[in-house]
Amino acid sequence: MTSSTCTTFTSSSREATPDTIESTSTKSNGPGLGPSPSPSPSPSFTNFPPVFVLSTHLTLEELHSVEETLTEHGAPLTYDVSEARLVLGKVAQKKRAALELRARGLWTEEVPATATATTTTSPGPGPPVKRRRLSEERQQHHVTPEKRAREDVADAELSTESESEFDGERTRHAPRKHVRNKSPASDAGSVASTTTADSSSLSREQERLIKVVKLEWLDRSLEAGELLPLDPYVVYHARSVPRPENVSTPSSTQSQTAKHILERAREDAASQPPPGSAATTTRFASRRTKEPPDSAAGGHQRQPPKLYRQTTSEHDEAIPLPPAPDWVKNNVMYACMRSAPLHPPNERFIAQLQKIRRTRELTLDEVGVRAYSTSIAAIAAYPYEFRTPMEILHLPGCDMKIANLFAEFRDSPDGTLSAAEALDKDPTLRVLNQFYHIWGVGAKTARDFYYLRGWRDLDDVIEHGWNNLSRVQQIGLKYYDEFQEGIPRSEIEHIARTIKRHAQLVRPGSDYDGRGVECVVVGGYRRGKEICGDVDLVLSHRDESVTKNLVVDIVSSLEEEGWVTHTLALHMTSSHRDQQPVPFGGDDEDRQHWDALDKALVVWQDPHFEDPTIPPTEHEDEELTEEDRLRLRRKRNPNPHRRVDIIISPWRTVGCAVLGWSGDLTFERDLRRWAKKAHGWKFDSSGVHERGRGGQLVDLERGGETWEERERLVMEGLGVGWRPPGERCSR
Repeated sequence: MTSSTCTTFTSSSREATPDTIESTSTKSNGPGLGPSPSPSPSPSFTNFPPVFVLSTHLTLEELHSVEETLTEHGAPLTYDVSEARLVLGKVAQKKRAALELRARGLWTEEVPATATATTTTSPGPGPPVKRRRLSEERQQHHVTPEKRAREDVADAELSTESESEFDGERTRHAPRKHVRNKSPASDAGSVASTTTADSSSLSREQERLIKVVKLEWLDRSLEAGELLPLDPYVVYHARSVPRPENVSTPSSTQSQTAKHILERAREDAASQPPPGSAATTTRFASRRTKEPPDSAAGGHQRQPPKLYRQTTSEHDEAIPLPPAPDWVKNNVMYACMRSAPLHPPNERFIAQLQKIRRTRELTLDEVGVRAYSTSIAAIAAYPYEFRTPMEILHLPGCDMKIANLFAEFRDSPDGTLSAAEALDKDPTLRVLNQFYHIWGVGAKTARDFYYLRGWRDLDDVIEHGWNNLSRVQQIGLKYYDEFQEGIPRSEIEHIARTIKRHAQLVRPGSDYDGRGVECVVVGGYRRGKEICGDVDLVLSHRDESVTKNLVVDIVSSLEEEGWVTHTLALHMTSSHRDQQPVPFGGDDEDRQHWDALDKALVVWQDPHFEDPTIPPTEHEDEELTEEDRLRLRRKRNPNPHRRVDIIISPWRTVGCAVLGWSGDLTFERDLRRWAKKAHGWKFDSSGVHERGRGGQLVDLERGGETWEERERLVMEGLGVGWRPPGERCSR
């Protein structure tokens, strides 16, 4: 492609070193409430027990903000409610709190106020040992609210000490939180000596305790700059109990059904001929079907994670760690503030993690998808190849689970992970993944195809459900194999030249300024991919009268010439409001689209091809109309169908449009999160808006002469610093 045809297909020639982002000390008014006008003391949650956050009544962004706030203040966050001893959420009733825990598989019973002290004491007169010790300590020393809050949590926390811990071995819990054997000197004459069995029973009893606390406590503690007492905010104080046997749940029903099937199978096996006999072979061969078996756990078996154990030999080797990048030292959590190249040093390991993330997506595990996306983005930005799992633990967003996975990856002979292989080997996941790749079908619809309708391959969808599919899904199924093929860069450049030519045709005279309608290829092409899944283009012009209704005219012109075979979606949001910016209406605003730009999602096919098998007389048949001839040519056209997205942006926000369509998924997600966290703004590809003061447009692009300059101004105005598209590959 020559530069004279479309000079905007390549990145800006201006080079810039990625800015180093310094961590700020701005504190939040609360989870998701924006920055505080003045800095305040920062409370620490380091010595707290595991904390779980209920997603009830929280949007995804609010949940992100709460978890991020806890992590920044050192809280031991967990995604398994059974591990938690402190649960934060927007709940105000005991029954609702118990219901939320039960919905997550944790059955509880309330601990009466009188029983709370009894649980932590041993037989004999006098107050509980731990509470007496705390009472004596409070009498001797001044107790700060922060210390009082930690002690309140400690009262509900269970000891996880083993015999070795009693001997002095340290654990991740604070020593004062454990219930230790009492010293005879301190307790003589007041409490009878406790047996070893009583101590272990006490420890197990404490491990079952849990407190559900209003999320308001976190907000108030952050505002006060210190940990406030928990008692006024405790909604539900309970202990975990086994699930009642008389309660039937879907999982228990499945397990009972599986048990009956296994019992019948054992009875059948006892009456069958020995293995290898002709009768056995004939019988099982006749019962084979194409339908893959379902597992009892909802589609696939998850292998137990392999624990990474650090040996003394690793310390003896004393492998020096490479110098940590600035974003690691400053614990930068946002992918938009780090540079991630297209081919990072740990690309093979990332590919395995991406497959695990896909399994989480297919099982509708939003929390797992978000956690893996954060870890993958951090690994993609790390400039060195991992040598030990300990390196991973230094990266923000990576925990011991990712370190264990790397240990398995490193020790695997073929560099694979068992959890990643499930996507290809598990029959249920394999079918779900195939359905997921149908354009217009998401993870939930794919599961409906499999579990509700009983379809097991694409032929089943065509044979039994074609009439029930939407038009878009029918097109995605019809061209399934062609859409899976990658599009080379040379073909993308040809498509861009064609679209720009038709833009000039439908807007004659628009090149009066020497530029005309400008075309920018974004998406994976702009990040440097050699093969892309689809083509994304942004068109703009400095005169808004040129871009109004431009998308309709371009698509019509392309259809007439045979380039566009189907229009999957056509959005005229911007033109219908005369391309004026839409004020921000809140996170819960019911919008049909992810931004407010005009766009067309089309199916593309090159109409030009050579077919010597068509007789010349067929082309010259005067009885056929031009439309009939075009339809016949399409049937014989061997060129593959491609997915093309045409986006129209007014010039005033072209920088936001190019930026919003150029980064990887996690990069764009964190860009929106950072704009909200740091400035209280809402960013998308149609502009930057205030979340308060009427939701007006924030003009960060003023003064930019070209779309490259305007994109740079947006990134610098958001405070993330400029980095070229090739460094936005967060996966």
